[in-house]
Amino acid sequence: MMKKHTRVLALGLTCTALLSLATPAMAARQNSSTTPISASGTTSVTIPSDGTLAFSQIGERVKANNLTLKAAEESLKQAKAMDWDDAIDEMEDAIDNLDIQISQLINGSSYQLEAANKALTESLGKVSVSEGTISNLPNVIKNTITVSTLQTLSEYGKIQAESLKASKESLEDQLDDLKEQKQDYQKTLKDTERQIDYAADQTISGAESLYLTILSTQLQLDGLKNNTLASTQRSLKEIELRYQLGQVSKLTLTQVQNGYESLASSITSLENTVSTLYSSLQSLMGDVPTGKLQLLDTPSVTANELSYLNYASDLAKAKEKSYTLYTADRAVEDAEDAMNDARRDEGKNSYQYKMAEYAYQSSIYKKDAAVANFEASFLNLYKAIAPAQTALAAKQSALAYEQQMYAVAEKKYQLGNLSANALQDAKDTLDSAQRDVEAAQLDLFTAYHSYDQAVKLGLVSSSNG
Repeated sequence: MMKKHTRVLALGLTCTALLSLATPAMAARQNSSTTPISASGTTSVTIPSDGTLAFSQIGERVKANNLTLKAAEESLKQAKAMDWDDAIDEMEDAIDNLDIQISQLINGSSYQLEAANKALTESLGKVSVSEGTISNLPNVIKNTITVSTLQTLSEYGKIQAESLKASKESLEDQLDDLKEQKQDYQKTLKDTERQIDYAADQTISGAESLYLTILSTQLQLDGLKNNTLASTQRSLKEIELRYQLGQVSKLTLTQVQNGYESLASSITSLENTVSTLYSSLQSLMGDVPTGKLQLLDTPSVTANELSYLNYASDLAKAKEKSYTLYTADRAVEDAEDAMNDARRDEGKNSYQYKMAEYAYQSSIYKKDAAVANFEASFLNLYKAIAPAQTALAAKQSALAYEQQMYAVAEKKYQLGNLSANALQDAKDTLDSAQRDVEAAQLDLFTAYHSYDQAVKLGLVSSSNG
């Protein structure tokens, strides 16, 4: 019964602390102003009025302004405020008071009865008969009545003492339960705190991923606008001129025009996608989702940072930080406790114990599976870095080649051996190669950052497994 109450209490705490905790990808509820307002009416961290954001600011902004996380943290503080020691002290005082009452009932009556018997004995010793008169008889009768009364009271006191002893034993059992509930409550607090930290890490990771996705999408958008669209415009002008000269058919002109309009529509759609990504990023940071935000930097990883990667030691650190493995460990602990309780309460041959034993073994298998999946996912994160380095090196080589080709095209243009359109095409190719390098650098940083988050925070997505 005690365990049942403890689990209900633990469940209640978890529900209280995490009721408002949404999934990391969900946006926080927003105020209409540019700075979130707390319950006290004061602002939290001021959001830059210029609508800018650096990659390094994401974690700080999420923790300070994401209202979902802040609500969960306040619920946890409320749970921590519960004073178990005060309740335990009160119950211990009640047990001490019962001890005093029991002692008074037993020892007090004994002392009085002993004194009364002594007085009766002494009064009997003084009894004498003289001339038909019994001396000291009133004292004997008085002491006899006192002894009889005290004997009755003593028996009644013993009955009361036994009743108080039963109450004391009940309170002692409740005290043991309360102390165990305190331990379980503290474990639940630790679990809840760990869960909130995990949710915060996931939310920050989600915001950082959005930041990187926006940069990557923006590169695609720039390529479409500055190269593909511009090139298509030049082609369209050329086809229009050739159509006027009668060199191409109306159908060819229509096809090129349709291609241009389709490309322009794709660009508009991609611009809307970027705006949506901005809004999602702003929501995760507790900002008003206007869809307008200026990203101040493109993060990158250095060769020195890559040189510190060590798979074996990094895996050990990641396991230590992993919330998934932490919960798997706790599940094994809980199953073992339930098995031990069943053996103690129901016996080793009971069906309750056998069921609990099977559940315990199942939890061990699940933990082993969780560890195996974690290791596989972590290995995939580690393996993703080398191909990203190779891809970047290849893009850098291609860029160097295109730089040489553009230099040749410029010379030809200056000598009159190359048209302006051909020179612009060469420039577009060079710009595209430059963006490919930037995209490859971003891919390498993304791979490294995912691995780094796994090491430092234990964040390993199952999709990597």
